[in-house]
Amino acid sequence: QREKRLAKIIADQILLLKKDKKEINILDYGSGFEPLVIRNILEYLKNDFYKININCCDYYTENQLKELKIEFGEKISFYSIKQLRAIDVRYDISICADVLHHVGVNNSTEIEKIINFLKSNSDFILIKDHYEFSLISRQILRFMDFIGNYYNNVNIPKNYFTKNSYKNLIKKLNLINYKEI
Repeated sequence: QREKRLAKIIADQILLLKKDKKEINILDYGSGFEPLVIRNILEYLKNDFYKININCCDYYTENQLKELKIEFGEKISFYSIKQLRAIDVRYDISICADVLHHVGVNNSTEIEKIINFLKSNSDFILIKDHYEFSLISRQILRFMDFIGNYYNNVNIPKNYFTKNSYKNLIKKLNLINYKEI
């Protein structure tokens, strides 16, 4: 249910931002090995756009790319992060959902590279991430990340954004925080 609720929230925001378009290009950066959110977003948007082009990228191996192509066919295209940088596409929306904290909140150089790449190739960047408010909230987030990611060998962060660190990142990258939900 979490993926469906999240997909609905993101789909509603996409419709608000791009309601006058008939065709839309979406990038899901860090889509993971079970891209349930983007699959649900596609379902929510399929009646609102004439054509929906979705590219998903992550640290996929060639075998994983083949498996994802078999599972999703032509509906969604999958690329490794290295391949993505060679694709010449302008995205209406780039989604970065629950990704940045895995890069490492203290690894600002890598996060900046990711966001600058998305910024140079997208009209809008939709970032969904977590805030930590205390040691207890951090441990709860780490536990939830472990449960959700242990079987995919995904890095479990040591800490997460605070409201202040996220605000500083947005300011440093000259982004405009259009809306916070």
